[in-house]
Amino acid sequence: MNRRTVGPIVLVVVAVVLSVLFVPRFGTRINIGYLLLQSVPLLLTAVGQTLVIITAGIDLSVGANLALAGVIASLLMDPAHGGVALALLVCVVAGVAVGCVNALLIVRFRLPPFLATLGMTFFLAGLNLYLRPTPGGFIADSFQRVLSVRWGYVPPTVLVTLLVLSAIALYVDRSRLGLRLRAVGWDERSARLAGVPSGTVKASAYVGAALLATAAGLVIASRTGNGDPLVGNSYQLASISAAVLGGVDLFGGRGSIWGAMAGAFVLAMIGNVLNLLGVVAYWQWILQGLILLAAVALYAVELGQHGARRLGGPKWETGERSAT
Repeated sequence: MNRRTVGPIVLVVVAVVLSVLFVPRFGTRINIGYLLLQSVPLLLTAVGQTLVIITAGIDLSVGANLALAGVIASLLMDPAHGGVALALLVCVVAGVAVGCVNALLIVRFRLPPFLATLGMTFFLAGLNLYLRPTPGGFIADSFQRVLSVRWGYVPPTVLVTLLVLSAIALYVDRSRLGLRLRAVGWDERSARLAGVPSGTVKASAYVGAALLATAAGLVIASRTGNGDPLVGNSYQLASISAAVLGGVDLFGGRGSIWGAMAGAFVLAMIGNVLNLLGVVAYWQWILQGLILLAAVALYAVELGQHGARRLGGPKWETGERSAT
């Protein structure tokens, strides 16, 4: 692990120790279980966002996609409308479709990722409000029980999430796909010249991000017991904040899934601590913005060293390393 990964992990350890020592009720069994469950959606969306940012992209649609999963589940889990199995299948298909459309707009039609996913955000936001204008619907009790059961401090949902995300992290670190993700993000033209199918690589990142957002939406729906068309509004920026806090290079080409997971947990823990201390909600947004700015400033030297030439001209002209 490099220091971009170790730094966020050390930050998690320090934050946990300080919270246990100085925040009343933080270390209680009830609060720890609540914090772990609360962190799952952000962990999922942050990892998905990281996959996309590594390719030098961005996905602003993760929040609306997250909400779509809950809306669909709340409409179809009623036994009269299909039940749990059909609802989960439709959610997965919808998530894949969102990721594929994002990839199509970016890869085939060459739209900037910011504009393509922003357009998808507005489309999904309108669709969510059309399907469910207000929070409500039916989430099966069996589905809620499966995702809310607890084993001591650690709910099984958290364990499964950590296992899945750890498997993704190991795969990205050690597989050819992980190398290709970084190669495309570092220098897409050089990667193509080296034989990397950049379009396929980008598509896999956007589909992966969409599926992880879908999973996050289902977790939230199981906790709330309904579908909420606006529940994902904060996750598009929170997922980016977690990724940056975890050491991901916004210029693409470098980033760690482990770091993103650590960054997501730190943000979730900050929200939990502020709630315990009775801090009003808007201060949480202000603090999250300050943390994002601090994280960017922390890596400013590296961004200056590597990003200046990346912004100033193609690396095949400046002698920068090629993506092989």
